[in-house]
Amino acid sequence: DDSWVEKKLGDMSSKITDGEHSTPKRVDTFCGYYLLSARNIHNDEIRLNDVDYVTEEEYERIRKRCNPDKNDILISCSGSVGRVTVIKDNNKYVMVRSVAMVKLLMDDPFFLAYMLQSFNVQQQIEKTKKQSCQANLFLGAIKEIRVPIPTLPEQQEIVRILDSVLEKERTAKETAENVLEQIDLLKKSILARAFRGEL
Repeated sequence: DDSWVEKKLGDMSSKITDGEHSTPKRVDTFCGYYLLSARNIHNDEIRLNDVDYVTEEEYERIRKRCNPDKNDILISCSGSVGRVTVIKDNNKYVMVRSVAMVKLLMDDPFFLAYMLQSFNVQQQIEKTKKQSCQANLFLGAIKEIRVPIPTLPEQQEIVRILDSVLEKERTAKETAENVLEQIDLLKKSILARAFRGEL
């Protein structure tokens, strides 16, 4: 289609950077400020069940370099490389070096997140990540990622369709898991009755 143009991620962004390189001072008690690492970044979600916290002072210090906000894209870039999500809330986040942040100029961040998860883009990431003790994706390589981009209205329509399809898939999966759970309970109940001689 003529309306699609291949662009580099660096050309579509006002800022691409990663999180804090020195070790942040963590605190045990949550006081409103989350410290994200690659383990918290999963495709389409930020998982906060195993997350670190920082103080307001540390949060302000780290944000001078990297300031993730709602609608920014986050990419895991160390260890489990290439997982992508969009910040959907107004939580106060900072990050360590294992997460990269992309602030887009004008494109739909949800469309870009889907594209970054696509097979073709994941192949680019696989080729460019540097292997040492663990895999790393560096900022230069992230800026060079090439993504096919349609017009903004087309991006938004694609996101609408994909969201709808994926929601139906999630619902079907949950229904199937519930049925399997009921079958398992029924099986256990029948076995219990059989062993008691009640069948």
